[in-house]
Amino acid sequence: MKKTAMFLSVGLLAASLAFAAETTGPAAPEITGRVRLFSSFYAADNPDGAFFTHKAGQFAFRRAEVRLKLSGAVNDRVSYGVRFDAFSYPGDLLQAGQFPESAFLGSPASSEHFELALYEGWVKVGDFLIEGLDLTAGKQRISWGTADKIGVVDNLNPIDFANFLSFDPDYFFERRPQTAVNLEYYPGGSFKIQLVGLLQHQVSPLPFGYSGLVAKFFPMDEYLVTRGWDDTAIKTAWGARVAGRAAGLDLGVSYYRGNLTLPYLRSMDAGLVASGVFYYPRAGILGLDLAGEAGGLGYWAEAAYVMPEKIDGSVSFPIWIGDGPVIYTKTFPLFEEGFWKYVAGADYNFGGGFSVNIQFLHGFFDEVDYNAGAEDTFGFRKGMFFGEPGNYVLGRAEYKFARDTVKLKFGGLFETTSNGSAFVIMPEAEFRVADAFNVVCGAFAAVSGDREKTKFGAFRDDGQIYLGFKLDF
Repeated sequence: MKKTAMFLSVGLLAASLAFAAETTGPAAPEITGRVRLFSSFYAADNPDGAFFTHKAGQFAFRRAEVRLKLSGAVNDRVSYGVRFDAFSYPGDLLQAGQFPESAFLGSPASSEHFELALYEGWVKVGDFLIEGLDLTAGKQRISWGTADKIGVVDNLNPIDFANFLSFDPDYFFERRPQTAVNLEYYPGGSFKIQLVGLLQHQVSPLPFGYSGLVAKFFPMDEYLVTRGWDDTAIKTAWGARVAGRAAGLDLGVSYYRGNLTLPYLRSMDAGLVASGVFYYPRAGILGLDLAGEAGGLGYWAEAAYVMPEKIDGSVSFPIWIGDGPVIYTKTFPLFEEGFWKYVAGADYNFGGGFSVNIQFLHGFFDEVDYNAGAEDTFGFRKGMFFGEPGNYVLGRAEYKFARDTVKLKFGGLFETTSNGSAFVIMPEAEFRVADAFNVVCGAFAAVSGDREKTKFGAFRDDGQIYLGFKLDF
């Protein structure tokens, strides 16, 4: 899948550049890049954690990264951008050995190596065919909505679940560029009509050791084995959005039709060794978003109505009748017919380098509304990964001083469900040593929360301290 996506991106890029070359010759591209080192270590012992096992001082995550980006214009109508990333894998992040999904996702079979990848590669043609119509083709990031990082209508690019669990602040809630054809039409005024075709199955990158993680979700966690993947979903996806400004507000209405980007348990064989089959469901997602400003207070809101396809879940288990077992299979709808996710937030700059940002979120990126049969049979609930939608408050206070060479941040995440609550703190300090060289240090710590009943309370003993270096050129 990774090779197919790269070939599609390179093909679209080459075709678009060939079209552009028929006009005036291109100018020299602008070359920028970044060299980044990041490492974190655990602050305490956790010999029997839910997801991580470690000793105090042991490395939690390490990253070496080199980024190179070329961008420029062929003429006044055609521009382009290409970004290559070379990076190291952190090893078995969840310490569960190699995982069987690697063959399905095209992931490497070994860790601690360096890989070169095409992160982005696109060409944009202005006034394509008609005036006011722009075409962007290739591997690209297409952002929808108005929320700060945790939007619920930003559905065209899958979230990077592998890097999310590293708690690296640069990759928390990162969404990955996808191969797409993006048409944007500006009929006049501030309005825009957008139509996007995605040319591949949308899949969120999963962490090494993912099998060890999903095995913790279910009552028979000691025996669950990821047996296989039901990958029958249609490979393509599409989206449309109308956006503009009215009554002092930025408004948007969108619709996405494609697959959900994370795998969900569809069936379980509860024999002597339990096994599960995972599935990427299709869904239609209707999105609404707005943003505005009043008295220096910026605010935004998004709502998404998710309509998953009608599919059944099942569980099979043996029943002893007479002299031997008979396999009994119970089926039930997997999801509710439709459910809401939403987010609302605001930020304010007090001056003197001090600003705050706060958001309320209903429905984390991995959460869906299951049918009662799936809840009861599989044990899905609020306060777990891939569970029922819960409520979260995320906030950040930031203070910049010394001519903006020092930036202090204090972030927090508060999770609340009917089963309990959890609180995570994320302090950080960033120092600009030179114009292009920054040093950052900080921590991620779940300071409260039930380890069994809350999503982030499970990380109570997995607090991390990190240090990073960035050199931009």
